[in-house]
Amino acid sequence: MKKNYFLIVLLFIAFFTNAQVTVQGVPRNDIQQKSSVKKLTSKKKASAADFAQIKYWVGTGANQAAFVVQWNDEKNADALIWGFRWDGNATGEDMLKAIAKADRRFFSLLYQGTQFGSAIGGLGFDLNGANTNGLYKDKNVTYPYYPVNGIVNTTEYDFDLYTPIDAADHWQSGWTSNGYWSYWVKNPTDTEFGYSGLGASIRVLENGSWDVWNYNPGFNSFDIASTFTAVTPYVATTDFTAGYFLVNEEWFGHTNGSVNFVNADGNISYRVYSATNSSQAFGATTQYGTIYGDKFYFISKQASDGGDSQYTPGGRLVVANAKTMKKIAGFNDIGGGDGRSFVGVDEKTGYIGASNGVFLFDIANLKVGSLVTGTGGGSQYSGQIGNMIRTSHYVFAVKQNAGILVIDPATNSVKTTITGAFHSVVQAKDGSVWGIQNQKLININETTFALTEYAIPTTKYLGSWGAWNAGSFTYSNQQNALYWINSINSFNSGTQIVKFDVATKTFNENFAVIPGQTGTFKQIPYGAALRIDPVSDKLILNTTESGFGAHYQKNWIHTFDNKGVLTNTKILDDYYWFPAMTVFPDNASPVISATLPSEVSVKNATVIDLKNIVSDADNLSLAIAKSVKSNSDAQIVTAVINEKDELVLTPKKTGNATVVISFNSNGKFVEKSITVKASINLGTEEFTKVKLAVYPNPVAEILNIQTEDEVLGVNVYDISGKAINAEVNNKQINVSSLIKGLYIINVVTDKASYVQKFIKN
Repeated sequence: MKKNYFLIVLLFIAFFTNAQVTVQGVPRNDIQQKSSVKKLTSKKKASAADFAQIKYWVGTGANQAAFVVQWNDEKNADALIWGFRWDGNATGEDMLKAIAKADRRFFSLLYQGTQFGSAIGGLGFDLNGANTNGLYKDKNVTYPYYPVNGIVNTTEYDFDLYTPIDAADHWQSGWTSNGYWSYWVKNPTDTEFGYSGLGASIRVLENGSWDVWNYNPGFNSFDIASTFTAVTPYVATTDFTAGYFLVNEEWFGHTNGSVNFVNADGNISYRVYSATNSSQAFGATTQYGTIYGDKFYFISKQASDGGDSQYTPGGRLVVANAKTMKKIAGFNDIGGGDGRSFVGVDEKTGYIGASNGVFLFDIANLKVGSLVTGTGGGSQYSGQIGNMIRTSHYVFAVKQNAGILVIDPATNSVKTTITGAFHSVVQAKDGSVWGIQNQKLININETTFALTEYAIPTTKYLGSWGAWNAGSFTYSNQQNALYWINSINSFNSGTQIVKFDVATKTFNENFAVIPGQTGTFKQIPYGAALRIDPVSDKLILNTTESGFGAHYQKNWIHTFDNKGVLTNTKILDDYYWFPAMTVFPDNASPVISATLPSEVSVKNATVIDLKNIVSDADNLSLAIAKSVKSNSDAQIVTAVINEKDELVLTPKKTGNATVVISFNSNGKFVEKSITVKASINLGTEEFTKVKLAVYPNPVAEILNIQTEDEVLGVNVYDISGKAINAEVNNKQINVSSLIKGLYIINVVTDKASYVQKFIKN
């Protein structure tokens, strides 16, 4: 009897052992009795589809496998298929991760490192192209989870708690209550798909094998689809020339700095640098970004945020390709201090603003150099460098407590210091340089450094040296105007955007109001907050929500026209972005006016005014630096550019020489060769000036006539010679009503008659 009883027990155990279901290698006694899973161990016929239908292949190699995800959520298209190629050995987990990393639309929830390998808890796909891939856990919208390389990680089997940020996306996740992902595989020798009780980490791929992830919602099984929908290749369609960048500090102690991009249609792409560079990021608290030439320079306060395990830190200075966001170089050490700002100086050199001075940067060889003489001194938070600007002759750099340092790029040393407690410095459209203090603007003559003060009537501008940021003090390329946001105190910004008309020297302290000023928690500016599109002249304002903590996950981008009217508002994905500043692409190149002669005869010292001879559609034309690049024979003629932006040609003996003038507009260079025919005119030291110039050229509205002579008459003709009516007022011609094209202008003065060409755009 005892023997028979023991045999019965063994049979009983064997029965339940055989009935036990494993999900991705995990024994699941909890779902043994569910009749809805009875088909799990049965065979299912393979789809008639073959590898030829696959459009999107990830990886390279001689082997290939198919990867299918079937959500069974009644959203189309379901049962999506990708292809995977590899050499050597690869697992099902390798295939899933490679596809998640390559296809930014596909994302997953994984519990990695279990005794059974990685558990696949959830899979999603961005169906509507909204780029809002991310998850909420347990309905907590305050702290969303965003995938890195397509993966959101968890450390337990809590898959049932996750929901997608975008409900329109494919998303299924579960383990104990919602359902679960069942795993079906087929090798080349198999005629049918078979249920795999093992997980993706154990699954060894073969050349020609198939993996299907088939979700069982509510523990109800679905047949594998008869047809699969081929996923089109993921292509990063972001055109970084159309839109603007948002440089982010990011969440200190959690993530390194990043940059988002808002395209011309208003769509926001997040962490575009990280997406392009395999989850690399910037340093900790990225506070400044600028484009110079074809490179984007990102400056962070520290080299790395030690709390960030998701993104690889890039250092205090990261250099990227401005058109593609591909990394060029990264630097942890920028001279021993923390990062603040960057400005391009010439073809070979940039300046790094740091907490301990200004340091040279070799653009050509990508090397951090020595301290610019005279810029050091002071402790980290009493002598730090703020923002810097490059004018046609100098670099103006704000230094805490010391004032504004005027640096001569020719010697890389401080020429003079404008003393005072300045917060920021900018250059206006007319070329004038402006510093701002608590309640005054100070105009700085660019060449004599003479100062003129203008008191701000009622509001204040209080900088942020303690936790430095670039500040809201900014300028317009299209209007001769400056803008900023008023301050309540050193810790709180106000709600008013202030405008200063540089031409009339008048203040409008109620130009525009920051939106979102109702309710308990208000919208407040953060970081630099305010910048102006150089082409459209629209104001871009970044705000976050007051109240500290989780409120800082709420972020808005507001657009105002140049009249102060709010025209658009965008809401960012909830996260602690802490936006530092807006940066606009630099697309246009400088254009040299046809009025600059290609050949000139000189008998005396001859002056050619270069101030308005070159223009740039998306940069300040009067900030363009001019230099003599070469002179084929200095024994025949000398060529120098003086502080008035005048080219002075002085003949030394009779003969011809070629002088090449280089124009640098924010790192974009154009050149003009001038053939100089020199002859000596003994007995005179008088200067001869080229008498007339018209600018800007091309022109949209107002064409200016530059001459020291008295203008007696002006006539405008089209290219056929037909006279055109044009309004002339005080050496200015309104050409806004003309159609685009080439025109001829005849200017008659009391000394001579001149003919010039101009382009109406």
